[in-house]
Amino acid sequence: MKDKAKSTRASMSMKEAGFKSKLDQTLAKLELSRNALAVESKVRPVTINSIYGEDAKQLNFHTLKQIIEALDRLAAEKNFNKKHSISDIVDVAEVE
Repeated sequence: MKDKAKSTRASMSMKEAGFKSKLDQTLAKLELSRNALAVESKVRPVTINSIYGEDAKQLNFHTLKQIIEALDRLAAEKNFNKKHSISDIVDVAEVE
């Protein structure tokens, strides 16, 4: 029984686990597409789309770091003085 609970948690999406994507807001502020972020961050477009759509089942720190660094570079190109963080990508959904 314990193994079943563990596997269920491992297969939860971001949304099911109570996380909300903020990538849509971040990309809108920078006037960027998901594809532009994927190219700059060297993260597969399907991964960017799964975060954007809150379907991701796991995120690793290396991927998050690549996305954050790419957002910073792209923001600098647009003369935005902003350092991005994990909270610009995902956040905990508000409890209702």
